[in-house]
Amino acid sequence: MVFPRPALSRLLLLACLGLAPAASRGADYQLGEVAREDIVAPVAFRVVNPEATAALRQRVAQEVRFVLRHTPEAAAEAERELRTRVETARTRFRELLTAALGGRTPRAADAGTMPYSRVLSRLAREEGRGLPLDTLAPRWLGGEADETLLAEWLRPLRDVMAQPILASRVDDGLPSGQPVRLVTVRSLDQAPTPAALDQAGPPVAASSLLSVTRARRLIESHFPADQIEVGRYVASHVRFNAVPDPEATEALRARRMEGVTANDSFEAGQLVVRRGQRIDRAALAALAAMREKSVIGTLQSKLAAEQSVAGRITQQTYWIAGGLLGVGAILALILWRLRGRPSTALVTAEGANLAGGAGDGVWRDRALIAEGKAERAQQAIRSGVMGWMRERIFQNLFRQRERLLTAQEKAEQEMRELEQRLGQLQAPLQDRIRAYERRIEELERELADKGEENRQLIGARIDVARQQLRMERERGGFGAN
Repeated sequence: MVFPRPALSRLLLLACLGLAPAASRGADYQLGEVAREDIVAPVAFRVVNPEATAALRQRVAQEVRFVLRHTPEAAAEAERELRTRVETARTRFRELLTAALGGRTPRAADAGTMPYSRVLSRLAREEGRGLPLDTLAPRWLGGEADETLLAEWLRPLRDVMAQPILASRVDDGLPSGQPVRLVTVRSLDQAPTPAALDQAGPPVAASSLLSVTRARRLIESHFPADQIEVGRYVASHVRFNAVPDPEATEALRARRMEGVTANDSFEAGQLVVRRGQRIDRAALAALAAMREKSVIGTLQSKLAAEQSVAGRITQQTYWIAGGLLGVGAILALILWRLRGRPSTALVTAEGANLAGGAGDGVWRDRALIAEGKAERAQQAIRSGVMGWMRERIFQNLFRQRERLLTAQEKAEQEMRELEQRLGQLQAPLQDRIRAYERRIEELERELADKGEENRQLIGARIDVARQQLRMERERGGFGAN
C-alpha cells in the first residue's frame, strides 16, 4: 500500500509520539508505594543500584588501610646526633683538662685527680642528657678510639628505629586492631603525593607500631644492669618517625571509590517491577532509568522519522524539477514546429500564385503583410510561453525548497518542544492534562488559519495530542470529557 505524503507524515508522527505515554508508565511511583501492575522494560538498559552501591563502596573503603607518614631518615639522624655529641664531649674534655693541668697533655695517671673530677663535673653540667662520662673519660685519657664502643651502642638504636615509632599511642586516631599502611616521605611535615599513595608499602600490623616510650625501654633492656646509664643515654636519642595522616587516608579512599558502582542490567521485555511489589530505592532508580532510556529512544525515532520525511520531500522536489524540465522541452519542440509551419504555407501559396500567372503587386503586398503578422504572432507566443514556463519552474522550485526548509525547521522545533516536555515529566498529572488541553486549543486555532497541507500536519498533531490526553486521563482515572 502506498500512502500519500500527508498521510505518511501523520503515521510517522503518531508512531513516534505514541511511545511517550508508554515510556512514562510507572514514573509516578514514590518510595514505599506498591506497584499496581507489572512493568516490563521496553528497551535494554543499565541502572545503578543505590543499596548495592553503598554496600560495595563500604567494602572498598574498609579495604583502604589507614595511612601513616614514615620517614626512614629519622634513624640516620639519631645516629648522627649521638656520634656528634660523643665527639664534641671528647674534644671539650681534653680542652678543659689540658687547661686545668696548666697546659700539660693529659695522661692516664691524671684519672681520679682533683682537676680530673672538676672537669667531669663541669662537662656533665654542659652536656646534660646523662652522658656516661664514667665510661668514656678513662678511654679518652688513654687515647682509645670511640668507634668500637659506639658500634655497640648504635646497634640496638638502629634495630628499634627501623620500626615505625609514633610520638604516643594515646589518642593517635588509629583504628584499633587493624593493619595500617606506611607511606614514605622525606619529612613528616610533608604531605604525601598521589604517586606516593599509590606506591605505599605493604600493610603493617598494628601490634608492630611502637611509641617513643616503649622504644626507649626496648633499648634500655638491651644493655646489662651495670651499663644502665649507657642504655638510658642511647635511648634518649630515640625519636618518632611516623605520624597518622587521616587526610591522606580519606583522599586515598575517595580515589579508590571513584566510579565504584553496582549496576543492575535489564533486557528488553524483562520484568522490572512486579505487581504488588513495594517500591524501594533500587526499583525507583530502575523506573527512572527506564523512563529516561525510553524517552531517548523516542527522540531518536522521532528524529529518524523527520529525516525520512525530509528525504522524501527532497526526492519529490527532484522529480518535480525533472518533470518541469521535460514539459519545457516538449513545449519548446512544439513552438519550434509552429514557427516553421506558416513560412512553409506562405511559400506554397506564392508558388501557386506564380504558377497561376497572378504576379501583380497587390498579392505580393498582401503576402508580405500576412507574413509579418504571422511572424509577430509567433514571436509574441514564444516570448509569452517561455516567460510563463520560467515563472512556473522557478515558483515550483522555490516552493519545494521552502517546504523542505519548513519541514526541517518544524522537526527541529518539535525536538526542542519534546526535550522541554521531558524536563516536565515529574509534573503532576493534572498539570500535564491541562497542558495537553491548551496545546489542542492552540492547534485548533492554528488549523483555521492554515492552508491545506498545513491543515493535514496540524490535524495529525491534534490527533496525537488528543491521544496523549486520553491516555493521561485513563491513567489518572478521570475519564474522557
